[in-house]
Amino acid sequence: MELRLLRTFRAVAERLNFTRAAEDLHLAQSSVSAQIRLLEEDLGVSLFDRIGRRILLTEAGETLLHYARRMEAMSDEIRNEIAAGTEKAGSLTIRIPETVAAEYMPAIVEDFHDRHPKAVLNFINCDDARLREELNSGRIDLAFLLTDEVTMPNVTVEALRTESLMLVAAPQHPLSQVPHVTTASMHGSTILHLRVD
Repeated sequence: MELRLLRTFRAVAERLNFTRAAEDLHLAQSSVSAQIRLLEEDLGVSLFDRIGRRILLTEAGETLLHYARRMEAMSDEIRNEIAAGTEKAGSLTIRIPETVAAEYMPAIVEDFHDRHPKAVLNFINCDDARLREELNSGRIDLAFLLTDEVTMPNVTVEALRTESLMLVAAPQHPLSQVPHVTTASMHGSTILHLRVD
């Protein structure tokens, strides 16, 4: 089983579209189709169900996608280790809220680059709408969220710390006179707050 066939399969499986996968891979669509046929023949299973002009992953395809991602990651890791010796190279794409990035990332990035000068960090503002899909597909490697809790199948989730929230009100606002503000005491007030993903 060739790694190039797995890369082609992953591209089609993530796009669920042969034409777009071919564009991503800079290959002719006929080449992509031929590689998928070779892989299906090698494994003796159908990897996609073709329904009209749409394609869907079969159960075998879902299983192979999991392994294809792992094998590609291992291949990249081996290449980076061999090419860079013991020095880490490559890149990490990270989704993170701007407020968290501004507060915590400068020192972390500086320390990371001191230890791994050949590695590249790419930061993107956090948007949880497609977060699970992006993490599972490998489009992003890591995400930081401000949230009470999050559950994502096949994604490792770890609570890093608890952040305190502070209510700020103008001196003349009624809430500024309340010694202990509760959710009930804020009822009816207009509150501006960070979006919690």
